[in-house]
Amino acid sequence: MAARPIRIELRGLASERDEAQRDLQDTLAVLEDKLLPQRAARRIVTRNDPTLVLTGVAAAGLAIGLMRDESRAARRAAFIAAVAAGAVLFRLIR
Repeated sequence: MAARPIRIELRGLASERDEAQRDLQDTLAVLEDKLLPQRAARRIVTRNDPTLVLTGVAAAGLAIGLMRDESRAARRAAFIAAVAAGAVLFRLIR
């Protein structure tokens, strides 16, 4: 009982793979452009009020800087700065 040989043809597979690889590279390039910190920061500043953005960054930095201080006044100031940073972030997101 002799069986006929099975023939498998792979036409167009290489070109489909190359096309999928190009699509993946294009997608990764677009994602990289959107996620780079410098470009993201520039986009945030240009789409919103630069003064508001800088105020939020300064408030967040102050909150982080004062957070470890032992005094109650510094901790209270850190809390107020964190609330201010949150308010600015909320304003930027809306």
